[in-house]
Amino acid sequence: MKSLESAASPSDPSSVLLAAEGISKRFGITQALDDVSVTFLAGEIHALMGENGAGKSTLGKVIGGLHRQDTGTVRIAAGPGQMRELTPGSIDDAFHAGVRIVHQELAQCPNLTVAENLSLHDLPRTRMGLLDRRAMTERAAALVHRLEPGIDVEAPLGLLSPGRRQICQIAAALDDRSASGGSSPRVIVFDEPTSSLSIAETERLLEITRKLAAGGITIIYVSHRMGEIFAVCDRVTVLRDGKFVATSRVRDLDEPTLVEQMIGRRLSTPTGKLPSLAAEGGHVAHPGKPLLKVSGLSSASKLSDISLEVREREIVGIGGLVGSGRSELLNAIFGLDVHARGRVDADGKVISGGGPRAAIEAGIGYVPEDRRLQGLFFLLGVGENTVVPYMKRLARALGIRNQAGESRLIRDRFAEFRVKAASPASLPGELSGGNQQKLLIARWMGEGTKVLLLDEPTRGIDVGTKAEIYKLVRAAADAGAAVLLVSSEMPELLALSDRILVMANGKVTGELRDGEMTQANILKLATAEREMPAGQEAKDAGRVLPAR
Repeated sequence: MKSLESAASPSDPSSVLLAAEGISKRFGITQALDDVSVTFLAGEIHALMGENGAGKSTLGKVIGGLHRQDTGTVRIAAGPGQMRELTPGSIDDAFHAGVRIVHQELAQCPNLTVAENLSLHDLPRTRMGLLDRRAMTERAAALVHRLEPGIDVEAPLGLLSPGRRQICQIAAALDDRSASGGSSPRVIVFDEPTSSLSIAETERLLEITRKLAAGGITIIYVSHRMGEIFAVCDRVTVLRDGKFVATSRVRDLDEPTLVEQMIGRRLSTPTGKLPSLAAEGGHVAHPGKPLLKVSGLSSASKLSDISLEVREREIVGIGGLVGSGRSELLNAIFGLDVHARGRVDADGKVISGGGPRAAIEAGIGYVPEDRRLQGLFFLLGVGENTVVPYMKRLARALGIRNQAGESRLIRDRFAEFRVKAASPASLPGELSGGNQQKLLIARWMGEGTKVLLLDEPTRGIDVGTKAEIYKLVRAAADAGAAVLLVSSEMPELLALSDRILVMANGKVTGELRDGEMTQANILKLATAEREMPAGQEAKDAGRVLPAR
């Protein structure tokens, strides 16, 4: 961890680069921020942590000028011993003062080249007013190659991995040129920058973060991943229900203390097998009949002859590296992959070839990895998003919607999953990323779901809610559901799974049961078809994925 031993203490005004003072912000009936004051030091990596809806992203957007606060001020250093106030809700003023934001969701044009994406705000022109492609390419290369020399700036952005696309987004934040002028970045707000990245991509991004901070840029780091906070951050500010709780030096904290600050109670994160809830009642819920059968499932170069089954009251985990075909497998089972060939049975009914409608009618629920592109309907209210799969079942005669029944279901799901929304009519885009994820999970975890497909179900979920989700997944299985779980977090797979199937290059390379389920064995099977340098397997086997 980068040290601030030589830096002045936070009480020294000369060390403060940015100060948010008395910030309050309300959205409808939701008090997102309530009189929050935080100072940020020059060249530090300062984490913002808290449960979903605690106000972390809102504070970052107020600092960046995307939201106009109701009360309070944001001030930035303007010279020795001088601070100037940023204009509330002004992106331009924040930009000219050197404040940038790297958003959680990639806001890019994948069909354009890297260079074109980085120049959309200020296209270079020749003397005749034509697009100067040479200047555009040189500018993009100067920005991107500071962070990752191997990126081809003339290649379409959509061909890059998520990690490299994130690096390009960071490079765009480092640009100090625009048509209206600008200044070099002094503060960068990272909002969940690694939520969709692999282990290697995450490590590379953390290296870049350290490099930026070492160069004097203040990093405001919003993340749920405990491992990242303890790996790179100098100080951490905790928010709870929109209120300031504490600011501490990371080296003075341990994970249980930080979690307690976030949720207001002590919480033990499961590190071993999470027991069946039925077992706590004095009996063991043994797996029953097969509810999901997959036979010879293949799809172009994505999947190759996959067969598996999941029984009642059973959670089967799918392990593997990014790109191994895990998400593609769930897409094919749910009927999203029209090119998939093979047979899928749900509770004895053949659904292959029938698409998502057949899967839903057979009682299959699917929480996809990308909630924005595959999960939520952003033009419908959060209430309708929750009851979409159940409208037909709840409807009255002649298909007339049962508004009262829908309202009861929405109320119950929101209470059970602690979804924070101003009203059922609120749009998903008004919710925090974590609340969007909880909304998606709440849609499928209910009566009528016989098979539950979960792809990275705790992505963007805070540590307190994550433990609750674990119990809900286990409870769904105990109630009779068959659960197929994809997760990049090996501790999560080990905590929830009754057995684990491991994939590599679109194939199932092995199955692990009981005492065989270890991180080392998962990695061994996940790299079964890859050539690894001597000693690398042992190194990777001992690595614990950062908590999300």
